[in-house]
Amino acid sequence: MRTPAPLPAGRGGRSFTSEDARLSGVSASRLRARDLHHPFHAVHTFRPPEDVLARCRAYLHVMPADAYFSHQTAAALLGIPLPPGIVQGILHVAVEHPRTPPRARGVVGHSLRSVEGAVTDGLRISAPAHIWCQLSGVLDREDLVAAGDHLVGARGREALVTHDVLAALADELHRTKGSRSRTWALRRIRYGTDSRPESLLRLLLEECGVSGIAVNAPVPVDGGRLVLHPDLTVARHRIALEYEGDGHRVDQRQWHLDIERRELLEREGWRVVRVTARDLFHERAAFVTRLRRFVPNVE
Repeated sequence: MRTPAPLPAGRGGRSFTSEDARLSGVSASRLRARDLHHPFHAVHTFRPPEDVLARCRAYLHVMPADAYFSHQTAAALLGIPLPPGIVQGILHVAVEHPRTPPRARGVVGHSLRSVEGAVTDGLRISAPAHIWCQLSGVLDREDLVAAGDHLVGARGREALVTHDVLAALADELHRTKGSRSRTWALRRIRYGTDSRPESLLRLLLEECGVSGIAVNAPVPVDGGRLVLHPDLTVARHRIALEYEGDGHRVDQRQWHLDIERRELLEREGWRVVRVTARDLFHERAAFVTRLRRFVPNVE
């Protein structure tokens, strides 16, 4: 039996093009073998791309010059929080108008009035402020705030962009899709938020009429020997709200730390409200009813 010609990438999940294969003496029939995958036209991989990063790296072979990954794809690459299921298996790629947007299986092309970006880890990714403005035509306005909260940073997360830069670009693009959502969200973006649920919880409290909400503000406990940073606080009522994802439930160490945090806060006269995904996403009306018991002025 004839030994197949060696494939260009050689090993380990790398991708290559039909032209690479031709120059290496690989036949067209070899490229149709079942051990190869074809995420994009004329692009071949040794295994199916399993995530956004792998799909982007495969697409680089045929990505148009001066194009940038954009919208949900760029957000996922930079770790910007998005609602579940919004990324899917499609890549979003943008060029500046009037260039024709890329068209390919598994790719949504965009021709935009303004496109800027940089190369990060070998990928051409839209600039953070541009990503945020692009998302304004995709996300609801609450999630646009959560994306903005992530971008402007927190104690343990360096800012990717300033609020002023977001506002300046939003003003420049004021006649484009999503302008009303951007205007609404800009007034509500806050430094210091650690997660999408925390952003959404703060917006819900504001919608219910709660004012004076601080994000990860310092709270001295244990006679001033320790400082905690609850997710949200309403200092004048000495109420601290902590969002607890599944990690708080299944991680035994985190569970014990949460108990200790609550005891320390309560010892200082704070009322601690524990909030879960069920409260925020599934039984919101019941949660608001519960809030009315101890948060004044909840509507």
